[in-house]
Amino acid sequence: MLRALRKLVRKRALENGRGVALWRKLCRPGAIDWTIYLRKHGKFQTFGQDCFISPDSIFTDPRLTSIGNNVRIAGAWISCHDGSVNMLNRAYGLKLDSVGAVVINNDVFIGRGATILPGVTIGPRAIVGAGAVVGKDVPPNSVVAGNPARVIRTLDEHVEKMRARTASYPWRELIERRDGDFDPAIEGELTRQRIRHFYGK
Repeated sequence: MLRALRKLVRKRALENGRGVALWRKLCRPGAIDWTIYLRKHGKFQTFGQDCFISPDSIFTDPRLTSIGNNVRIAGAWISCHDGSVNMLNRAYGLKLDSVGAVVINNDVFIGRGATILPGVTIGPRAIVGAGAVVGKDVPPNSVVAGNPARVIRTLDEHVEKMRARTASYPWRELIERRDGDFDPAIEGELTRQRIRHFYGK
């Protein structure tokens, strides 16, 4: 019965955007389902293909947020407004506004806990490190990290570093055979080899 209820709640949320709070509580959707929901019902300015958005990512202003193709966001905070405006307006008797669009171009990864501030454009072909606070544009072909975020290397340099690391792993042949991001046919053996390598078990 619970399985049927979960299936119904998921269907309603994905098809017409209804019962999303119940769906999230009851079904705990993964990034694939959450991305499908956001693309259809999130009201983003644009939302590209082949994206993967973690359900704990927060977008304060989807209508002012543009997401390109092949974007991965792992639990980040993306804000298009400065929340201090409400306090300032009351404290000073003013009517201020402070907003800015966020543009995330193609081929971008944003790590867990990163904060993207209003008016920022990222990429294309860029990585934002976990926990980074991004208040300025991220140049194309770059990796940024820190608070405030700064360029630590080019994306091309990062790829070469990862290529060398991958070549050193005993399971590199499995990675080369893997079909897509996740291949259930080899995942068990891949996990065993990784555990043996790192823990000697």
